[in-house]
Amino acid sequence: MERRTALRRLGGLAAGFACGLGAFGARRSSFAFAAASGESPVPTALRATSVLEVFLCGGVSHYESFYCVPEHGATNRTHFHLYADTPGFATELERCGLSGPVTEPFAEDSAGQIVHLGPFAAPLRARNDVLARTRVSVTAHALAPHEAAIPLALSGRALGNPALAGLGAHVQRYYLDTLGESLAPYSYALLTSSLAGLPIDNLKAVTATGLHPATARPLDICVDRAGDLTALLARSGVGGYRAQFDALVAGYTQRYAEELRFRGQGERLRAHPFDDYSAATRALGRVDDIRSVIDPVSIVGQPGQSCGESVAVNGVAMQLRLAAHLLTHPTRPARYVCVVDGGFIPAGNGGGAYDSHSENTVIQARNLTSTLATLLELVNLPGENTPGKLNLDETLIVLNTEFGRSPTAEGTTGRSHWPYGYVNTLIGGPIHTQGVVGSIGPDAIAIDWASPAETRIAALLALGIWPFSSAGFSVADVAAATTETEAAALVAARQLGLT
Repeated sequence: MERRTALRRLGGLAAGFACGLGAFGARRSSFAFAAASGESPVPTALRATSVLEVFLCGGVSHYESFYCVPEHGATNRTHFHLYADTPGFATELERCGLSGPVTEPFAEDSAGQIVHLGPFAAPLRARNDVLARTRVSVTAHALAPHEAAIPLALSGRALGNPALAGLGAHVQRYYLDTLGESLAPYSYALLTSSLAGLPIDNLKAVTATGLHPATARPLDICVDRAGDLTALLARSGVGGYRAQFDALVAGYTQRYAEELRFRGQGERLRAHPFDDYSAATRALGRVDDIRSVIDPVSIVGQPGQSCGESVAVNGVAMQLRLAAHLLTHPTRPARYVCVVDGGFIPAGNGGGAYDSHSENTVIQARNLTSTLATLLELVNLPGENTPGKLNLDETLIVLNTEFGRSPTAEGTTGRSHWPYGYVNTLIGGPIHTQGVVGSIGPDAIAIDWASPAETRIAALLALGIWPFSSAGFSVADVAAATTETEAAALVAARQLGLT
């Protein structure tokens, strides 16, 4: 095989990984991402061993779900009352099989307001064991477009920041450095083909590595393209010459690496594109290990139903089933999985599952209740220990979104983008005290809030990973903090309920 043919074929395989496989494994770096002994505010006994992040793409309407203050907007029909006072709202609740009190008191926020959970959080409300380990965190920023807000939500960093990295990259890097190479990745990102049609390339922030090396990139999988994934893992392009092909590529790669040394001496010149390429070639040799980890049953499409709507393939359910399988794998468990929720049925407004510029009630109800119901079916009940289901003592669940929805109408049935006061929700792991962190005022603007970076910092602390470094986060990401130790303690107290 000619050299150029081999490299071109390799390039084709690596390009196919864009919605199939990412770079993982490889040599360890010298990155020290852990705190000095005794600095972490999360006791070892309370730490999670994994994080499941569900990114509710498009912007969840918090008024009908995770943060409803019934007094807000009662006199002028805004906030929760904007659509709750219309006949169509009751009709949608009936279609979704939601009965009983429309809202339910949850906890007091920092302003002394009693926050209720709304009807579209009904699956969560039905699990008192899960509610007892749930914290709703008021979040705010000033970026209204999806294209800017999504990277911020997924990384805690604004576009253009060289340290912009998804949570999975931090986790993958840490475990590579502390546990060494794994035959399978430590971090995954699960998507569906419905997201490919969105004009939002910035969803790629979920696998961004920032200042980390290419080996920190999570493995991204399009779960409803099982045929494509199977073909990639089979590496049919090289046929029976796989071992020879890998040896040839390794030889070419090593020769190129030697050319990056000055006159063949000293350390190799820094060349990030070459590092990325080299990591991808090493990953190709480990596809059998990935195949052994991925449960074929999880990537078989199954029909679904939500609020009177039916689909032939419920992509989000496939993602969540595969996520649970990866996180609970008996020999090679993942440490982080991000499920990018593209919706039971995508909203069709160009911004993701929850982008409800029109038909807010229908879109939010149909997609959120389906996602929460499926997720909570995969969480063990008290006393249950079903293999393959999540244990909240071991897994921190993060429900993340890029912003909320406006308190007033857009058109006649929709809500616009609202980053000025919305919520993220954290469940399990070190959390043993339910509560609301921060507050939102009657004008729908946050009074007391956290930055998107704080959610990232909290998740890392929950795993026992020190989040402050040049490739991670800084003290300035935590309001009122002046030192790293103080910043960590503040986040642990606010976000995780640890004092």
